[in-house]
Amino acid sequence: MQCLDKYRSKLVTDTNRQLRILLESPDEAAVHDFRVGIKRLRAFYEFLDRVDEKLSAKKLLQPYRAMFKKLGRIRDAHIAIGLIEELEPTPNPQSKQLIGLLRSKIRGDYRGFRKLVGNDRNLSIKLPTIRAAEPPPAAIARQKPVYLDGLLAKILPSEKRMNTNEWHRKRILLKSYRYTLEAFNLCPGHKVDERELRRISMLEQLLGDWHDRVITAELLQSMPASAADPAAWIRQLKSQDRMLLGAAKIYLDRFARS
Repeated sequence: MQCLDKYRSKLVTDTNRQLRILLESPDEAAVHDFRVGIKRLRAFYEFLDRVDEKLSAKKLLQPYRAMFKKLGRIRDAHIAIGLIEELEPTPNPQSKQLIGLLRSKIRGDYRGFRKLVGNDRNLSIKLPTIRAAEPPPAAIARQKPVYLDGLLAKILPSEKRMNTNEWHRKRILLKSYRYTLEAFNLCPGHKVDERELRRISMLEQLLGDWHDRVITAELLQSMPASAADPAAWIRQLKSQDRMLLGAAKIYLDRFARS
């Protein structure tokens, strides 16, 4: 399907543009956008994998998994700095010290990323086009509702007790659902329902904000003992994450009933 090839082509081009920036510095926006690009590509090829199992999405994306994970550590530190600045809008010696340690961590993790990717300035994401993969257009159209319904069946049920990993898994599935929907935006007859997209985006935002606070609290707890005591910030983050998760549960229940 030419429309999906256009989507894939733009996505690969945009992701490689961010990669070129990352070969020069751990730019915050580039780290975020590159990781989103890889997530979108993963969702895209996982869908195609359901159409043609010979495609093997996992194998295609394996070369970029380590890069994604290395940059994830940098992304976590960027998020932590942003949340500390949000909790402490007027910098004080403790917040400055903690942010300094996080920036030092970013520099160390970036060195690890550069060591991983080496000195190849022509490094790029390379994935097959739809035409090269040759999944039949009719099979793609037939598999789309089946695949999306399967994702929803995993997203919508809300058990009374779910741990952090289970909620995080729902968040990943929700992203896959939205990214797969959006991949078809250029395809005639596949226009995304804007109302549904808004509902998905709201739930995704709640779970994203919740997860940011969970990860930041864990990161602050792991900081060296000599660092500024982060206990007060951790308490605030945990209070916020409980509130956000509660809101996400309510929203998910409403989504499931609608």
